[in-house]
Amino acid sequence: MSTYPIMPNFGASADKTKEDSSRFKQTSVDNAVRDVTEGGYSINRARYKQSRKRLFDTGFTNLTDSQKKQLENFETSVGSTIEPFYWRNPQTKELILVQLREPLIFVYVGFGNTKRWNVQDIKLKEV
Repeated sequence: MSTYPIMPNFGASADKTKEDSSRFKQTSVDNAVRDVTEGGYSINRARYKQSRKRLFDTGFTNLTDSQKKQLENFETSVGSTIEPFYWRNPQTKELILVQLREPLIFVYVGFGNTKRWNVQDIKLKEV
């Protein structure tokens, strides 16, 4: 059994986070297969017997240069969207095995000597 890394959350302790709660969203993957007949009827069935996987959107605001670098290094270590890793749900504190759905995008929001970064759309999929 292999061990997976845990995504940094930059909180004061392991169960606290610096994630921006205004960016947090949770949905589920629709695993239905739909087919429309010539008569206009829709036939739906489950694609597979697995339970629906959860999708999460989250983000960080006001990261320092060192925190940005740590998050970039983490993204590189998991191969961006390739390797799974553990992410702590900021609402339930549950560790969930996920993958990135898209590479991270860092937005500079600093001013003058104050260098700060936002990561606005971190898209995760449960594996």
